[in-house]
Amino acid sequence: MERLSLSFPEDLAVRIRDAALADGASISASLAQAAESQLLLRNASKAIAAWERDHGEITEAELAAVERAWRE
Repeated sequence: MERLSLSFPEDLAVRIRDAALADGASISASLAQAAESQLLLRNASKAIAAWERDHGEITEAELAAVERAWRE
């Protein structure tokens, strides 16, 4: 495991600490999970952009169909 030293504005640091405490997680675990989520979203955005380059822009109807499928 690699140790990193990070600096945050004080108000953000307080919110990070409070969120980790509320989740019963360490600050490190909470930030690692947030970073993983951010990277997942970044990769998803890249995949969507690539799909749209090949197939055209995703329509509102297609988005609605996905949202319905997620709810099932």
